[in-house]
Amino acid sequence: MESFSDLLGPVLKTSGIALVIYGLWEFVYLAFISKKAPFRKHFLQPWKSIIALLGADAALKSLGMVLSLVALATAGNALAPFTLPNTWYGWILALLIYEFWYWVMHWMGHKVRLFWCVHAPHHAPPTINMSVGGTHHLLEALVYFPFFLAFMPALTGVPLAMLLVIRTIDGLWGTALHVSPDMVKRRYGILEYFMQTPSYHRAHHAKNVRYMDTNYNSITLFWDWVMGTLQPLRDDEPVDYGITREVNTESYLDVHFSEFRELWRDVRDAPGLWNKLAYIVMPPGWSHTGDHHTVALQKRQLFEAEALPRATPL
Repeated sequence: MESFSDLLGPVLKTSGIALVIYGLWEFVYLAFISKKAPFRKHFLQPWKSIIALLGADAALKSLGMVLSLVALATAGNALAPFTLPNTWYGWILALLIYEFWYWVMHWMGHKVRLFWCVHAPHHAPPTINMSVGGTHHLLEALVYFPFFLAFMPALTGVPLAMLLVIRTIDGLWGTALHVSPDMVKRRYGILEYFMQTPSYHRAHHAKNVRYMDTNYNSITLFWDWVMGTLQPLRDDEPVDYGITREVNTESYLDVHFSEFRELWRDVRDAPGLWNKLAYIVMPPGWSHTGDHHTVALQKRQLFEAEALPRATPL
């Protein structure tokens, strides 16, 4: 393990530095040189989110909060009924376990209304670029991610040392998935057969009915393939980025809290306890009146109209 870490550590650190440098260049080029992505529309809200996250993270650390990746992973390992071995197949199993929990976390972020309120800010920008990769709600970055990407993998056997390596790779590659199509438009060759690439993630960020609620993982395609949520980007259907509800993407408060406001209104106005609870746990678009506008229903209608013999993704 020591020799592997000694080899991989500098590679990951160098990759992280290169990613930051590229992200800054992409921002300068798109916003000020080519002016393809005006600052206010495409960068103002993502940078507000990044600054808020950095401030909240620093505040929690100064208060000595234990809600962190390392602390939760350590607790998960202590409770785990087994631990994966430090072998080649152990690393493969560790990646698959980590990615399973990532898929579950991401699926819930799209299919459970309360969790969508937390995840929606990441999808709100009307574009995709490297800064969007850092656009997250405070609860998602500081609570939701550590639970699903640290505690749960550790609880199901992934040792802390393996988890830290996989999480670092996930963070680097997951950020790179947001590269702007104005910078890199092409597909990614053989990688498209087994890895998530920017083209897959562009589909994930789309509000086109065909693309919504697909491509949940961030490293491989395995669990999306198993669960039926894999959707390649089509050349005949360009991506329309953002979320379907109207939102002021220049407003931090509107982007990060308006989904909670809408949920509260639905819960408040719903008749009976069951309907109130259902609004919290059912998918976005569910209605107690039966007039549903869920993604699953919209996809079913699209596929029926196209007469495509395929199942609706989970």
